[in-house]
Amino acid sequence: MPRFSITLQKAAYGWGQELSEQAIARRLARKKAEKTVGVVFLSLTGVCFLAFLLLGLPAMFDLLTKSASGFWLSLALLFSMMAFSHLLQTLETRQVMPHRMLGEPIPAIEPATQAACKDIAALFDPMALKTVDEAFALARKFGHAEVEPIHLFVASLSDENVGAVISRLPIQFEQVKDPLGRRLASRQLGAETVLSEQAEQVLLQAFVSAYTNGRQVVNAFEIFFEAFLHDTFMQELFFDQGVTQEQFNNMAAWVRMHEKMKERYEQFRKAALRKPTGAMNRAMTSIATPTLDAFSEDLTALAAQGRMGLLVGRENEVEQIFRVIEGGRQSAVLVGPEGVGKRAILDGIAALMVEERVPKVLEDKRLVRISIPHLLSGAEPQQAQDRLMHVLSEAARSGNILLAFSDIEQMTDELSTVLVDFLSRGASFAIATTTPQGYAQAVERTVLSRVFEKVNVPEPEANEAIRVLESKALGIEGKHKVSFSYQSLEALVMLSDRFLHETYLPKKAIELAREVALMVAKERGADASVTREDVEKLMAQKTGIPATRVEADEKETLLHFEERLHVRMVGQEEAVTAVSSALRRARTQLKSDSRPIATFLFLGPTGVGKTELAKTAAEAYFGSEEAMVRVDMSEYQTMERVWQLTEAVRKQPFALILLDEFEKAHPDVLNLFLQVFDDGRLTDESGRTIDFTNTILIATSNAGSDFVQEAVRAGEGVEAIKTRLLEQELRGVYRPELLNRFDGVIVFTPLTQTQVVEITRRLIAGVAKRLEVKGIHFRADERVIEALAKKGYDRVFGARPLRRLVQDEVDNAIAEALLKGEAARRDTIVLEPTGIRVEKAAAL
Repeated sequence: MPRFSITLQKAAYGWGQELSEQAIARRLARKKAEKTVGVVFLSLTGVCFLAFLLLGLPAMFDLLTKSASGFWLSLALLFSMMAFSHLLQTLETRQVMPHRMLGEPIPAIEPATQAACKDIAALFDPMALKTVDEAFALARKFGHAEVEPIHLFVASLSDENVGAVISRLPIQFEQVKDPLGRRLASRQLGAETVLSEQAEQVLLQAFVSAYTNGRQVVNAFEIFFEAFLHDTFMQELFFDQGVTQEQFNNMAAWVRMHEKMKERYEQFRKAALRKPTGAMNRAMTSIATPTLDAFSEDLTALAAQGRMGLLVGRENEVEQIFRVIEGGRQSAVLVGPEGVGKRAILDGIAALMVEERVPKVLEDKRLVRISIPHLLSGAEPQQAQDRLMHVLSEAARSGNILLAFSDIEQMTDELSTVLVDFLSRGASFAIATTTPQGYAQAVERTVLSRVFEKVNVPEPEANEAIRVLESKALGIEGKHKVSFSYQSLEALVMLSDRFLHETYLPKKAIELAREVALMVAKERGADASVTREDVEKLMAQKTGIPATRVEADEKETLLHFEERLHVRMVGQEEAVTAVSSALRRARTQLKSDSRPIATFLFLGPTGVGKTELAKTAAEAYFGSEEAMVRVDMSEYQTMERVWQLTEAVRKQPFALILLDEFEKAHPDVLNLFLQVFDDGRLTDESGRTIDFTNTILIATSNAGSDFVQEAVRAGEGVEAIKTRLLEQELRGVYRPELLNRFDGVIVFTPLTQTQVVEITRRLIAGVAKRLEVKGIHFRADERVIEALAKKGYDRVFGARPLRRLVQDEVDNAIAEALLKGEAARRDTIVLEPTGIRVEKAAAL
């Protein structure tokens, strides 16, 4: 008697097959005998028919005579009948997988209460049964007392589908082989081997999984999958290889979809024999529909031919549609952004209608999509109205048609009135699709709202989008002769969701998959594998965003980011440390995905390095100083100017945005940044969502500068100065909630004389670098550097005048010497207190 069972449609199912060496031998012998009997009967039938043909066809009209040909024909007929009877007997003993209806809850495994359970082993395919037998053989080989999930797991590894999982996930079999061996060696020994309770639950759960996924039989992959879920050791083994539970589940869904698609064509062909796909319904009442046929597409006919993709997820939306229609008074309109899969839902309903897995009101029906553009094409309003009236009239007379209208917002008011009148009379039902904007304009505020009930179709979450992409990947692989790793599909969804905000999942991921498959096929040829790196490369080309993960060399750069910033920055340690920490969090994906990379408010006097640090961060993080978008906020006195900023970010979504003189913007403009800092996006005047999540936002402000300078001269610490600024000095300039949104409010202190000298030294080094290109050497006397530093620093403007001073007193003098021909290649120009001196190089 089984220890566990499940109840499906009032019938109990359990594992009833004995596991022992003798039982396995008997099963193998019985299968061999059945196969032999069938072959013998068919062979004898063939021999007898051949003998009959050789001895003469006329005897077929004289079967009751004792002629030799009649005798052989009689035997041939007898053996063929016996072979057919043997086949029928075999089929009669075979169980059929119960048919799960849409929305039916998943059955639970419970302790068995009765011995009269249907044996689920009869629904295991040959490879699955072989897996169970090999698991028993493996346990016997090691002398184990029980067959456990680990034995089933190891035995299933030879299955083709299991091999596909291993190959597409980042698993090195050599690294899991030894731990598996050690785990097997640690199992309890026993004189006899029996099926453990955990293993029995694995087999029963494999049956439940096959049933839930609409499979006809249980295959070896389901055993592999459930054995994995029942053993934490194997889960940890995969996790150590970098495979998460979500990835494993999604990979399993990919395999199931592949198998489902292989089964589907045959299933639909059988269903098509019973399902009307033309004008004639099951009642054999044929109604000609020439106008309907001219302006429509029969989705059920396409589904019956196996030409529809699999509907992944969306059970809630489909159930809502069925509830609306079963109510008998309303039709349904699917409302969702472009690309979320509204068309796929229509295709999925057509497939369910072919399979007869729909409410009774939809049984024996055809789902026919009306083309609104074709109705309107080349027609005056009255002509288009007449066309629709003929289409609806034919649909009503046919009596077996469910109408579908994609993009119903394309309908004119006249056509809408005709459709509403038709549906209000209960002649048929309709399923329409539209976008949220289309619904608000063309349905919610029009007569269509009387007959259409809204069914929201949101953008799928990441895991569901990955599974949709898996269902499409097989076709893309076949077309371009490449294969996708699981990591590449995951990257297609995650990166497109993160960086492409003008379209929606799953459409944008599918389109990106087609592009990357074509790219890889061209670059590496047939049989190449599409990797995550390929997806990142394509994304970088499309958006300019370096989407690569942190690699070993980049880790070193990030760990020493302060040093990179200090190559150009002098002093301002707090600012450098705060910026570096934020960028490390962002690059290792520890930041929030719904906020900008980092947001800072730089406070302090003019000329202390606020803009210079922004330029340095742009170069260090984004790869170029050109990745900094500088915005003069004093020009933003009206809301209309904000759209100039959103357009700049839309064109350059991976950039550092420098909001200069932030306090001078209009208060309403400043309030918009509350949304930017929180949600990482703004909606522009055209209704487009502009993404700020890949930007660094640095607002600079001179507010409170006088206080900062006085406080520094008084010897106050930076933290005390910042506290006073936030609590008192800035209260009349910025709203507290805006200040609190910044990742960091950083105070830049006035430069010391030592720091000004160092800045001067670096400016002089820049002069030397520019001369080095011309083959001319340059050096400056330390006294000149100190003099320039003293002369170029201003209490009000900080070190800002210093750059102009170096230009006027150093660059100009060098330019004059070069124009006069006083310096040539290999010469050395020396800057001294008295001016420029040239040391001529020795002759070659």
